[in-house]
Order: sequence, then C-alpha cells, then structure tokens
Amino acid sequence: MTMYEFTIAQRHILRNPRMAMFTVAAVTLAVAVIVVLMGLTSGFEDEVIKTTVENNPHIYVQPKEDEKYVYLYKTVSAILWSYPGVLAVSARLDGKAAAKYKDKARGIEFWGVDPTDEDRLMAVSNDLVSGDFQDLRTRKFAAFIGTKLAEDLKLHPENEFLLVRGNRSMALKVAGIFETETSKDKSLVYLPLATAQELLGKGDVVSEVDIKIKDIYQAPYIVDDLRAKFRYQSKSWEDLDADILNLIQTQHFFSIILYLLIFVIAGFGIANTMIMIITRRTKEIGILMAMGASGRSILKIFMIESLILAPPSAVLGGILAYLAGLAIMSYNIELPSEIYVVSRMTVSMKPEFFLYAVIFALAVNFVAGLYPAWKASKMDPVEAIGSG
Repeated sequence: MTMYEFTIAQRHILRNPRMAMFTVAAVTLAVAVIVVLMGLTSGFEDEVIKTTVENNPHIYVQPKEDEKYVYLYKTVSAILWSYPGVLAVSARLDGKAAAKYKDKARGIEFWGVDPTDEDRLMAVSNDLVSGDFQDLRTRKFAAFIGTKLAEDLKLHPENEFLLVRGNRSMALKVAGIFETETSKDKSLVYLPLATAQELLGKGDVVSEVDIKIKDIYQAPYIVDDLRAKFRYQSKSWEDLDADILNLIQTQHFFSIILYLLIFVIAGFGIANTMIMIITRRTKEIGILMAMGASGRSILKIFMIESLILAPPSAVLGGILAYLAGLAIMSYNIELPSEIYVVSRMTVSMKPEFFLYAVIFALAVNFVAGLYPAWKASKMDPVEAIGSG
C-alpha cells in the first residue's frame, strides 16, 4: 500500500461525511447488537452453570439398585477422596416430613449432614442470614431452615418447632436461617446426620454421598471409573442436567444463525453505500486511471476507504453495547425460573467480546467493500470520464 492510495481514500471519506457516517452507523449498530447478544448468551450460560452446577454437587453416589440406602458410606467417602481434583465429599441422609409451628404446617425435605463436610461441599456458611452452621455438630436438636420457610411458618432463631414423619416426631430449635435464592429456601431443613438417622429410624445409613471436583468436566470420567469399581449408582451433573446442556447447545446454534444474519444485513448496507459512492465518483475514478493509477490501486483505494471506517465503528459499537448492558442489568429483569431455568436476565460483558467486535467490524467492512472496489477497478477510464 502506497501513501497516495491511503491519502485519496482519506480525502474521499472527508469529502462525503454523510456517507461515512451512514456506514459507521450501520456497523456500529450491528456490532452493538452482536456484543449485547453475546453478553446475554454468556450471562445466561453463567447463570445456568451457577444454578445447576456450582450450587449443586458434581457427582452423586447413590444406593445399589436393590437397596434404599448407602450403608458403607464412610468407605465410599474414603474412595471418593482418593480421586485427583476432589474438593469436597459429603454424606447426606434425606427424607420428607412436615414442619409444624403453632397453627401452621408445611411439607419439607430434611438433609442430615456433617456440617463441616456439607459446608465444604455447598458453602452453606456463605448463604447464612443468621447462626453458625457448625452448631449442627454440637447441638443434636438444632435445625437450619430457609428464609421462605421461616417466613411461611413465622419462625425466628431459637424458636422451637415440630418435625413430623409418619408416627415419629421430633422437637427442634431454629439454630439459623439461610438464603440461597432457589427453591430450597421454601422447603429445605438441615439437621445433624445422627438426628436425621434417628428420625428416619434406619440406623447408620445415608441416602447418597456427593462430591465436588475442581474440573467439572472430569465428572463423567470419574463416574465411569466408579461404576467399574463398585455397584453403587454413580451419576455426574451432566447425567442429571442433560436437558440443560442441550438447551445451551441449541441456544449456541440459533445465536450463530442470528450473528450471520446481522453480518449479512450490515454488509448489504455497507455495500450499497459503497456502490453509491462509486457511482458518484465515476468521472473521478476515470481521471485517476488516466493519470496512471492501475486497477489494483483503485481496488486498494476503495478497500482502504471501507476499512478506515471499521475501527470507529467497533469502538462506538462496543461503547453502545456496554451502555445497553448496563441499562439491562440496572432493571434487574426477573424471569420465570420454571421456564428459563434461571431467575433473572444477566449480561456478561467479557473483554474478548470487544475484541470480537473489532474483528467483526473489520470483516464486515472488508467483505462488503470487495465487490464495489472490484467494480471500480474494472472501469474503462475513457467511458468513466465520458460519463461525467
């Protein structure tokens, strides 16, 4: 590229600011839409992963097919700890019961746990509104309940309520309240493991042993190994959330189609503008060619002109996308979690998205400018001068 080609391209743009602004506006809008769409898609995926994976165990070891409980859970726990990358192992005993306080009653699910293991697995302490989760180790009849359940039963810390299961009942005290912002807040009650075993009356057993690992995508391989080693039913988060993974993949597919459509629409807008510019400059192109400019130089001039407009388009598009993302997040738009899996709309503006914006702007300007530039380079100089 010689300097005069760049200079001519620059002068063309300055001579027709309205056309340049139209091209920049078209690409700016396309860039902003794509960056916001990527932010929404990424935000959705992050929320899905947080809801279905980070807030839940990654691997579940459950009873053998002919049994209802895991009896040798301490041995199972030791085996699970032997795998590389394991962050937490927690044995749980779960069951259904009714929680009663005064004239109110609610159906609940109780989890009997070791508080240290469960806190390492689920970071329960981070969700506590009140209380110390380690109290489950020293207070046999302590219970931790969700905020929604506490609200429904009008329970407060240290209030005593009754847990009823069949013909068994047990008086418990509210040692603390947690809030996960999930459905668990309405129905979950944490108990000491020994207390849950006493309420269930099945001896020293658990319902499952759950683990978290450093790399969640290693879960299927660990599960395959566990299945080969013993008869306990082992499942990974991918087994339980297959529908969620399919949803994310489908969303990716439709997003790519939408990106392509935006690319094509923006490209046609730019190409149309460039063709109009070339039509207006037919005589000028003829003069340049008569003065010795080759068809290749003419091609370069219009390609450079198209590419010069890409950086400001990318910057303005990125700024517009960032402001749009802030506006969306400021409204805290809630979604029905039973339909969309997540409870709110989030926009994740990652740095790489703005890099993609620059690449997109360059690509759409380059591709859209190819045909008009080629058309200009093929003009006959005599006919071009005569057309003026």
